[in-house]
Amino acid sequence: MRTVGIDLAADRSKTAMAVVEWRDGRATVGPPRLRCADDELLDALGGLGQGEQAGVDSPFGWPAEFVRAVGAHLAGAAWPGRGQDSERYRKDQLRYRLTDRVVRDQIHPLSAPLPAPFDRIGAMVARWAHLEDELKRRGVPVDRAGSGSIAEVYPKASRHRWGVLDGPRRMEALLGAAPWLRCDGPTRLAYDASEHAFDALVCALTARAVACGLTGRPGPADVDAAREEGWIHLPLPGSLPLLPGNAP
Repeated sequence: MRTVGIDLAADRSKTAMAVVEWRDGRATVGPPRLRCADDELLDALGGLGQGEQAGVDSPFGWPAEFVRAVGAHLAGAAWPGRGQDSERYRKDQLRYRLTDRVVRDQIHPLSAPLPAPFDRIGAMVARWAHLEDELKRRGVPVDRAGSGSIAEVYPKASRHRWGVLDGPRRMEALLGAAPWLRCDGPTRLAYDASEHAFDALVCALTARAVACGLTGRPGPADVDAAREEGWIHLPLPGSLPLLPGNAP
């Protein structure tokens, strides 16, 4: 089976993709694809076969409270944060999705995902929204909670969960932690030369964890928010060595 990892950015110059082939307890890393345009991403995500999985480093949606606030402002209705502390409302409820707060609390405040509505991340989410819509038009459903073949992942949090990958993005560290990975010399150098490519590779490994049921999924109380806002799939602690041997 294949897993696909995508490190998405607002423009193609910083967007990378990695593909990993899993067979007989081994995983073979293909060369990274850099400067990926929408058509290349759509072909990869739309071409996933039975049992194959993709992991995308991008918020799959905006915070529901942010969307409600923008809608209220556009309509001239009451501001949802009326009567609340303005700074606290803006810095938490408008900035972060439920899944962002879960990652922040489970990993470390410094590893919290960047807020989707603010700065450059908003433009990246808009690019993902376009890709998601085009996938649906092509008959490829996207469940933002990640129950289908495409899941939201966060490589920084994955590296943190796998412990030994907390340092610089270097293939030496990754191959040392995952000796079952197969990667030729030129491919290794290509991943070392691009942090976007390296993150895409971690996304592909996290996609394998998703496929193997080795990530945290939204509980009954969180699933509705996850289907609106997206859900970051965090690998279970200690799961990296389990990836090559687990089904599928």
